[in-house]
Amino acid sequence: MIIQHAILHILDTNTGSLIASQAEMNVDNAGVHDYIDKIVAKVMQGDIKTGHLTADNYLKQSLAQDDFATMTTQLAAKLFDTMAGSEAIHPGDLLSFQATMDEGPVFGLIKLDFAPRYAHAVEYEDDKMVNNLVLNQAVLPAATQTVSEAILVDLNDDSYQLLEKKYLIDGHRVPYFSEKFLEIKPDVSVKENIQTIKRTVKNIAEKYDEPEHEALAITQTVIHNSIEATGEIDTDMIAEKVFTNNISARQEYTEKVTEKAIPKAVAVPNTTKYEKKYRVQKFKLDSGIELSIPIDIYQDHSKVEFVNNADGTMSLVLKDIASIVNKFSV
Repeated sequence: MIIQHAILHILDTNTGSLIASQAEMNVDNAGVHDYIDKIVAKVMQGDIKTGHLTADNYLKQSLAQDDFATMTTQLAAKLFDTMAGSEAIHPGDLLSFQATMDEGPVFGLIKLDFAPRYAHAVEYEDDKMVNNLVLNQAVLPAATQTVSEAILVDLNDDSYQLLEKKYLIDGHRVPYFSEKFLEIKPDVSVKENIQTIKRTVKNIAEKYDEPEHEALAITQTVIHNSIEATGEIDTDMIAEKVFTNNISARQEYTEKVTEKAIPKAVAVPNTTKYEKKYRVQKFKLDSGIELSIPIDIYQDHSKVEFVNNADGTMSLVLKDIASIVNKFSV
């Protein structure tokens, strides 16, 4: 990453103070460059939403300005006013930057929430030096931490990656960062699409008396394998694999996901995150036993098998075990 511009504005809603920087940071400073580089990497690994800016978007119009400090100050002022509408939104700093990455020129806005942290302070009492603890209320997140709100805009095609969460504003949970501050409507995130797929599979499996644990396990396997192979989630393949022997259930699933506007191929920008997340099947039994089984092992009936008993209960059989290692650690 080659950073051309970077500036930091303080949005301290606790004290009602917007402290806008009048000049940019020194981007030749190795610490500044390293912090921005690492925190951008964390943003791109998060549950991002995607979309494209249009000519009438507030952010698109802001980016047309030439003076970087003035433009980002205006953005900071609007974000500060937006944050003031809810006590639930954390105060913080707004990091704005422009850089060249592998994909081309990028503009970024990253909100860095304050976090209270204790630090030492050398003080003097009656001419004696005393090392005291002081609480700093405005410590920024480490470069390795995930932030709550950010947007990265590809300046070549106006596509963006957005990271945000909802906060309680006027009695409603609102994605304030996109809706009220940036005034954009991003596409549905991968996480939200997967949640909808999961609920749909669960409801239909229950309706047609299909084993829920099995339907969800197959769904997870299809999602993992599809992402690994193509970088997308094939929703038609989920219907075929989960409800193989039930045409009615398969048709209803397809109708439901169509009604909910889930595309047949859900693009997954951060494939590594989801490949890692879904490569292990996790189960919790009513006895309290919890199991984590790698997908390839779960699919191998010579290793793992669920057995339906005559009394309506199930047994889980683990086979071909050569050794057992206790994972107790200190």
